[in-house]
Amino acid sequence: LQFSAQENILYDSNVFRLSNSVQPQTLLGTPDRSDVIETTTLGLKLDKHYGLQRFVLDVNAANYHYNRFSFLNFTAYNYAAAWHWSFTPELHGILSTDRREYIDYSADVQSSALINHRTDRSTVLDAEYDLGGAWHVVGGAYNRTSTSSVTTVYEGDYRITGGDAGLRYVFPSGTSITYRFKSDQGQYTGLPATTVFATNFSDRENEFKFDWAPTGRTTLGARVSYFERLNDGLATRNYSGVIGDFDAAYALTAKTSITAGLARNLYSYQTNTDSYFIQNSVYIGSTWKATEKTAFVLRAQHFWLNFAGPLPGFAPDDRQDQVTQSLMSVEWQPIRALKVIGSLLHDVRSSNVPGDDYTSNGISITAVASF
Repeated sequence: LQFSAQENILYDSNVFRLSNSVQPQTLLGTPDRSDVIETTTLGLKLDKHYGLQRFVLDVNAANYHYNRFSFLNFTAYNYAAAWHWSFTPELHGILSTDRREYIDYSADVQSSALINHRTDRSTVLDAEYDLGGAWHVVGGAYNRTSTSSVTTVYEGDYRITGGDAGLRYVFPSGTSITYRFKSDQGQYTGLPATTVFATNFSDRENEFKFDWAPTGRTTLGARVSYFERLNDGLATRNYSGVIGDFDAAYALTAKTSITAGLARNLYSYQTNTDSYFIQNSVYIGSTWKATEKTAFVLRAQHFWLNFAGPLPGFAPDDRQDQVTQSLMSVEWQPIRALKVIGSLLHDVRSSNVPGDDYTSNGISITAVASF
């Protein structure tokens, strides 16, 4: 059982992620784009074993206070709970539920002087049965919802319910290959009920996943899927394609590690000129534990976004964005119960659509006490 209290002070040079071509005085009533945000978080963690069962709980409340733009103040309540169940050593799985509220800077509502708070909820049941030898049967069911605080976002609120089934092969070394077929039904609940927006949709996905640790210092993971979304009564918004990711972690020394990865995803984005976008990304990060009490962290990621799927009668806008996000931080833990983190942040987006670019820089300091 662990309690925690966290205080974060962040200077953000461009709170609303406004384009450089936008005059903030018109939208905000002030020439300033920046603000200092103070976030106070109280949390509780529990991790308990009872025989073959394990129960994990993580809850917190985070209060965000903006010094200049006080109308943006809000409190986020988040939780994650999981039951790692095991009826027999052969039959086991995880039943989990979580809620996460966060600021969604990808919502494209900046020009309206708004910030979107997206709230994602999920309940997932995963099960695995050891058939003996290397083969395992896997399957599960899930329910996911996502809601936004702003009604003008381009991916409406939605609800998805579905399930999956498949097989896993585990080599004696621990390396595993897993195939899953996923199928679900969804409903958009936050878009206008008109002929240009779909209300119901269904997803199909064939997924292969690979996990390998070739050495004690190296871990590799890969996922490749063919994903298809079908929109009821509005086939023009359908989309499909290959998605996936690759991640690698390598421990150079006992104090230094490097992580890197690639990803490709498809996301709904409903306007007259677009129905979805393709996001390709790459990231690299490094952690150096200089001393027992001090660590340095670097991370950079870059995204390429290509928008597609115009409605009949509308010419494609051929929108293409690039986003770069980077972080550099120093962590200092003077005593076991206290950690202090100082960070520099950089977030920039370029676009071939005028007014969709932005640049934001941030400086933050965080103190975390746990006991």
